[in-house]
Amino acid sequence: METLIQVTKILALFSASALCIYLIVVLVRLNALLQVLQRELIDLNKNLKPILENLNAITDKLRLITSKVDEQVNMVQGVFVAFRRITENVTRFEERFQQLLEEPLMRVSALFGNVINRVVSIFGRRSQDIF
Repeated sequence: METLIQVTKILALFSASALCIYLIVVLVRLNALLQVLQRELIDLNKNLKPILENLNAITDKLRLITSKVDEQVNMVQGVFVAFRRITENVTRFEERFQQLLEEPLMRVSALFGNVINRVVSIFGRRSQDIF
């Protein structure tokens, strides 16, 4: 029985040793993987820096372009507002001009119409008297 216990102890120690060796191998592989990951991150950081700087420059230029476009849109809007005001003023001027001239012209045309009617009626009577 005692030999069985010693064999079991030796087997347990051998298993523990094998497990420690396996753990060491796994840790070495993990260390190698972490070193590769660290190198990749360093390369990515080196390559990403210019990209981010270019992206920053691009966003600054886009911001400048959008502000210029916004200024142009505001200027065009101002032109349209001014054009609308001018057309409204021209329309009001036309209406006032029409109101000022329409009534006197109607009176003058009515007066000429009456004069012509009277002249025609006078000539019409004289021609009837002659014939």
